[in-house]
Amino acid sequence: MCIELSVGSPWFDTVDQEHIPVKIRNSCDRELLVELEVSGPQGIIQRVSRKVPGNFSQELDIVMDIYLKKVVIKGRWKEGEAWNEIPEVEVILR
Repeated sequence: MCIELSVGSPWFDTVDQEHIPVKIRNSCDRELLVELEVSGPQGIIQRVSRKVPGNFSQELDIVMDIYLKKVVIKGRWKEGEAWNEIPEVEVILR
């Protein structure tokens, strides 16, 4: 699998918005398109799309503007015309 998703510990900024640190690692030698969805009980909260260069990692913070106990981050990556699923990650929020 070319894409690996890892999630760090959520943290609050000075205006009490929760940040979820996410790292996307591309272990293949070519650029890939990655799409992530953050979902809660009411459905999709955010969508993120990134092009990740080959043999490279990108880090980003998903900023939550609503308070939830947990969210699920799931995604997919595109190679040619085919989409491949990324295993979902459940994130417990504070």
